[in-house]
Amino acid sequence: MAFLLGIDIGTSSTKTVLMDWEGTPLSLSQEEYSFDIPREGWAEQDAEVWWGAVCHTTKDALRKAGVPASHLDGIGFSGQMHGLVPLDSRGKPLRKAIIWCDQRSIAQVEKIHSFLGAEKFGAVTCNPIATGFQLASLLWMKENEPGLYARIRHVLLPKDYVRYRMTGHLSTDITDASGTLALDVPQGRWAQEILRELGLNAEFYPSIFVPDEEAGVVTSNAARAAGLKTGISVFHGGADQVMQAIGNGIIAPGQVSVTIGTGAQVFSPIASPFYDKALRSHTFNNRDGWYFMGAALAGGLSLKWLRDKIFPAGTSYQDMIGLAEKVPPGSEGLVFLPYLAGERTPHMNPYARGMFFGLQLNHSAGHLVRAVMEGVVFSLKDCLSVFYELGQECKHVVASGGGARSALWLQIQADILGRPVYTSQMTEQASVGAAITAGVGAGVYADYLQACSTVIRWNDQPYLPIRENAGAYEEYYRLFQDLYTANKDSMYRLSSVRR
Repeated sequence: MAFLLGIDIGTSSTKTVLMDWEGTPLSLSQEEYSFDIPREGWAEQDAEVWWGAVCHTTKDALRKAGVPASHLDGIGFSGQMHGLVPLDSRGKPLRKAIIWCDQRSIAQVEKIHSFLGAEKFGAVTCNPIATGFQLASLLWMKENEPGLYARIRHVLLPKDYVRYRMTGHLSTDITDASGTLALDVPQGRWAQEILRELGLNAEFYPSIFVPDEEAGVVTSNAARAAGLKTGISVFHGGADQVMQAIGNGIIAPGQVSVTIGTGAQVFSPIASPFYDKALRSHTFNNRDGWYFMGAALAGGLSLKWLRDKIFPAGTSYQDMIGLAEKVPPGSEGLVFLPYLAGERTPHMNPYARGMFFGLQLNHSAGHLVRAVMEGVVFSLKDCLSVFYELGQECKHVVASGGGARSALWLQIQADILGRPVYTSQMTEQASVGAAITAGVGAGVYADYLQACSTVIRWNDQPYLPIRENAGAYEEYYRLFQDLYTANKDSMYRLSSVRR
């Protein structure tokens, strides 16, 4: 029997799933961690924390399942996108990784826009440049940490660093490489002209492969650290959004996933590398094609902020959602803008800020919770609206991430998005997608179609829009949009006041 290991390097935790070839999850191990905020708007993580979490969860998953490491047919990876892990000549990190929700590179983003022009940049990368993307973070390092920048020999993405620790080989995959914004997306190769014009060294960037290509084998040092066996095949894997889509069985155009994790995303494979000329969304490379992505920066992070900063210590998410269930749709006139870390789709505005609007004396803790949950889904509706404007269709969505574990949040998604919302019987879809990818690479499955047909099963009953709720939410959604428009200038002024 084939056994596959899928490892997801997330922003809040690392999750490792061990499954058999039929998709039966034999064990799950998770290790949580946080990210550092050394200054307002900055977000960093220690790459060694990721590696330690991988070692611990791998050992734990094998122990729980009672499967010897020697029985593994392959290991695959999924990882948070966009982050910068700069390495020196010895392959050691020069600093903590600058991750996707970091906002420090505002000046560099503006410089890229003025120097290259949004139209030229978009034609090559099919994307807007934004803070938190590796290209902007690397330019920030060059201009603000010249001593460290001079010592860079390689730049990697988060999961690629962990895989390097496991195999000793430096490389990346096409799905994650496109999220650096240093890639020519239509051609699927590093954007040499853009790097040259920005004065960045193209030799920093590793070779690019597809997710199911072998990246190497487990080294003896990694085997000792992670409880593995030397020589096990390790496959490249991919960006977390691509891996979660595979873990949900979404592998062809016309299928749409909605994820509420730390951030929140709308994902769909597309047939050609078209992109939004208004540069409000993302077009990235898929395994053998491309995909659309709309991204909100503070999805589950908004609810986490509310729990950690506002509610009493020890309050659980279950407690919070229990309070929200007592509040009617629309939170009795309370609207939340979830721009706690700036925003991407559709605003691409690092100066955007969160806000509660409509607070009254009758509002309680439950109203705050429900308004946050609704505000996150309003942001997802913004993402889907761009998708529709680009001529794409969506008959239903498949929900994943932490937002798919709450019946209330699933119903809110159905009501606000106006589509049936399906869920997978599989949990931890990104890790499952990484395991499937390893299985395709190892020859356990002939291709992704066979793999997903074998492994993925959806729950029969979707969450359907409730007509009266959907009608009310249309009014609130227009108000949600108007609130951003009315407060955009004030958000920028606030950032200037606080400098």
